[in-house]
Amino acid sequence: MSQAGLVLVVEDEDPVRRYTVSLLEELGYTVLQASDGSEALAVLRERSAEISAMLLDHSMPGLSGGEVLAQLESEGLKVPVVLTSGHDRTTLERRFAGHDIAGYLQKPFRIEMLDETVRAAVARRAQAS
Repeated sequence: MSQAGLVLVVEDEDPVRRYTVSLLEELGYTVLQASDGSEALAVLRERSAEISAMLLDHSMPGLSGGEVLAQLESEGLKVPVVLTSGHDRTTLERRFAGHDIAGYLQKPFRIEMLDETVRAAVARRAQAS
């Protein structure tokens, strides 16, 4: 089953990032990677129009997921954001109320949940175009 779309994975833990990238590639996505918030913003500034969705780690050293999200909003960069975290969804929904979040993935996640969540975010991007 092949999906269309370019997905940016922002994750500071190398094994988690590699695992997530491999799952997305298995699902047919093209994947860009960033190991921290600053790197993610640099990629987004260059390629936000091409990126179908972004998986953004909630907790990272340097710029946190929340800080990256705030910067995206302040710069007017429109990319569907799926927050990933070890925290439960309810905690994240409360913390990010008022932000435009396309989905939440609690780590560790299975390929089925990743597929469903990313597919919904990519569809949201397609509808906005």
